[in-house]
Amino acid sequence: MTQLSELRLINDSNILYLKKINRSYKRNEIVKNILDDEACFFKMNKKDAYIVLQDIGILSEQIDIIYQKLISSDEFYRLFKSKKIHLNDKDILIKYPIYDTDDLFKNNKVNKCSDESIQNTMELIPYKESFIKKVLKKLKEIFKI
Repeated sequence: MTQLSELRLINDSNILYLKKINRSYKRNEIVKNILDDEACFFKMNKKDAYIVLQDIGILSEQIDIIYQKLISSDEFYRLFKSKKIHLNDKDILIKYPIYDTDDLFKNNKVNKCSDESIQNTMELIPYKESFIKKVLKKLKEIFKI
C-alpha cells in the first residue's frame, strides 16, 4: 500500500466519521478530490501540501516526513513509469531527472593513467615506530646483553 492510498483511507474514514456525527465534511470532500490525482503532491507547493495533510489529520510532527515520502524521487519515477506524470507537463512543480537505464553503462571511455600518476596515488607511507616501541626495543636489547 502506497503512502497516498493510506492517506485516502484516512480521509475516507474521516468523512464517514463526520457524516456519522452530523458535522460538515465539505473540506474532506475537497481533499478527496485532490487525492484522486496520484501526482497531486508534485503539482502543489509545499505550503498547500502541508494544509492538505493537516486537513487529513496528520500530526504536525509527522507532516514533513510524510511529505518527503510523497514527493520522493522513487515515487516520481514510479508515477513516470506508470505514465501518470509527464516530464513536459507544466502543472508539475517538483521534478526529478529521469535516467535512461539502457544507456546508463554505455560510456566506454577509459581513463588512461600514466605510470607517474599511478605512483603518486599509490605511494607507500613509511612506517614510523612509536616512541614507546622504540624504548621497549632498546630495553630488550640492553637486558639481553
